[in-house]
Amino acid sequence: MKLKRKFIKTKSPYLAVKTHVNGDFPNDLVALHNFEGGYCGVSKVENNSINLCYITNFKTFKKYKDIEEFQQKVVLKNKYLKVVFSNTAPVFEQPLSISQISFEDKKPIENHVLMCGDTAALIHPLCGNGMSMAIRSAQIASLLIIEFFNSETPNRETLEKQYLREWNKAFKSRLKIGHVVAALFNQPKISEVLMQGLKWFPFILPHIIKRTHGKLMKVK
Repeated sequence: MKLKRKFIKTKSPYLAVKTHVNGDFPNDLVALHNFEGGYCGVSKVENNSINLCYITNFKTFKKYKDIEEFQQKVVLKNKYLKVVFSNTAPVFEQPLSISQISFEDKKPIENHVLMCGDTAALIHPLCGNGMSMAIRSAQIASLLIIEFFNSETPNRETLEKQYLREWNKAFKSRLKIGHVVAALFNQPKISEVLMQGLKWFPFILPHIIKRTHGKLMKVK
């Protein structure tokens, strides 16, 4: 069944590149570094590998013939990323890439289908916690569906309204803030000013993170 969702009809300007490398990097650190037209996340993952994943836009990327040239002439202009890329060895033969990453608004319910995770909304990687959003939305849906099959919910319409209400309560605000933060981070001059501001007033950063990461999930 094709749902013909509205966001699919809109061409996305984003693409992402991901690879794993071997080298030295702290186990308890997630680093984010920006460059012209995008930003890159660096973190430790399974098998003691380092995950390097960056997102950029086609307007910046299409000026170069391939990923290698783009990294050399754009990504590695960031001195911190240059250190990471230059002092590590790739695990994959080739990096993985994906295009048409859509951050357009989606509906948590389409054609009476309860959407979870990225099918309901895709949060910018800059704000993180996409996996936790998928788990949390699945928990919300599962608990409500159990109530429905136990006849605690009178009908399907009520179930959908309950899911939409719970989903919005859990995610709507953080998604909006995530869009704003990502938009600012994608503006090189503005992001430089903001980063300097956060260095001067570091107490602001935990508040931004809190607004994009939600609350701890409780097991019921």
